[in-house]
Parts: sequence; C-alpha cells; structure tokens
Amino acid sequence: MWWSDYTSRLIRSGLVISLSLILAGCMRPLYGSVNGETVKATLSSIEVNPIADVAGHYLREELLFNLNDDSVPEEKPSNYSLSVTLAESNQSVAIDSTGNGADAAFVSIRARYTLTDMSGKILHQGTSVASGSVDRLSQRFAAVRAFREAKIRIVKSLAGQIETDLAAYFVSRAN
Repeated sequence: MWWSDYTSRLIRSGLVISLSLILAGCMRPLYGSVNGETVKATLSSIEVNPIADVAGHYLREELLFNLNDDSVPEEKPSNYSLSVTLAESNQSVAIDSTGNGADAAFVSIRARYTLTDMSGKILHQGTSVASGSVDRLSQRFAAVRAFREAKIRIVKSLAGQIETDLAAYFVSRAN
C-alpha cells in the first residue's frame, strides 16, 4: 500500500519537473537582450516629452529616472519619443460627522501615453491608472502638501507601470 503512494508521488513529481523544464525554454527575461541590445539600453534611448501640471512634472522626472536605469539621464541622441497626458480625479470618501466637510479623499490619475519613433510613426500606445487616498486636513498648507505627497506616490506607481509596459513592448517586438 505504501509502495503505491510512493510510486504515485514519484510519478507526479517527475511530471511536474519535466513540465517545468519544458516550459523554462519558452521563457525570456524581461530585461534581457533584444537584437543584441539590452532592453534597458533601448529604454534609455526614449526621450520623455514635458508633461503638463505638477503631477506631470513629477511623472516625467520619475520616468527619466526609471528609464535611465536609476541614474541621471545623459545627453545622447534619442531613438524614440514618449508623450504622456494625465487626467486626474478626486473623490471624497469619508464625511466628518460634525459637518466640517470631508475627512478623506481618493485621488486617481490616468496616464495615456504614446511611444513614437523619431519620424513620428506611432509604435505603441497605452493607458495606466493609479490611485491613492489622502487625509483632508483643516490646516490649508498641510492639506495642500498632503495632496501633493499623494500625487507623488501615485505618479511613482504610474512610472513603474509605464516602464514595465514599454519593456514588454520592446521584448515582444523582437519576436
């Protein structure tokens, strides 16, 4: 009886290992090389156009930092151009019971981006959405700063999403 349990476990383990080895040949690292050039090098050749508004400024700076392998971008010729437009929405989510207004808000930012080559041909388009909550404070400066900090957290998330999507595009384009 124990022999049949042992045999079935051995067969299942062998099956899982063999399927894993077969599928391992199909996988490719996201930041590997594409046509002899690393994806990070390709990402660093993207010029990020200025983005309107304060959140746009922070998003552009974060994208430049992420696309250039966490370093300050160097002056070099660009092969691609990235244009981003932002749409922001705020929604009150908690109301103060004393009637002084909302205690918390939900901030959401949608980024629509277009990657073009230097001739203007559209190569890839996408949309990313990130959101976060913020406490509404009674002091004006504290409230303004709380919203700005929430937007900075949100655009960092957006920059990561956009970077990953662009890396996936360049890897899939190599096929």
